[in-house]
Amino acid sequence: MANWLNDPPMPAKNARWLNALPLAAKNYLEELLTDAQAVFRTVATYKNFHELMIAHKDGKLESGFWKIHQRLNEKLARFIHAPHIDLHQFYDGDRVSWSLATDESPMAFLAVQVRWVLQLIDQGAIQNIRRCQQCTKWYFARFSHQEFCSNSCRGKHFAKTDDFKQKRRDYMRGYYRRKKSENFK
Repeated sequence: MANWLNDPPMPAKNARWLNALPLAAKNYLEELLTDAQAVFRTVATYKNFHELMIAHKDGKLESGFWKIHQRLNEKLARFIHAPHIDLHQFYDGDRVSWSLATDESPMAFLAVQVRWVLQLIDQGAIQNIRRCQQCTKWYFARFSHQEFCSNSCRGKHFAKTDDFKQKRRDYMRGYYRRKKSENFK
């Protein structure tokens, strides 16, 4: 899925109505992924629906949680078989519920990609899809603390910090002094 987000495939030339869809599909899927991560992050901190509701009554939920949850289910409801996140069934092990939609869906083109998002929710790995802090490409994080898609991006990011720049200046001053003293020997 991360590869698809970084480089969505272009439709065939004879499918003119799909020409604007790859960018729209990518934006739609990125928004869906972001909302799914926000909902899952909150829901995963509670053992059951009852604890979630107690946290809601105590004002401990993130501001906007219910709005994001509603927006997520509205996006998912645009499909022929509408997936939705039912919080009552979530803690019983059914993280994704499906219902039959009655009308034809214009979002059928995204079905495979959305299924990937839903599988990540179902497997509890939705938080592992992230955006690189440096290049903004999507990647699947193997570690909970991972913030970059590669060592190259990690190096580029830290090369911009003031601490790194100061250490580099100090190193180069010492290097030039050593080279200069070697040349005069």
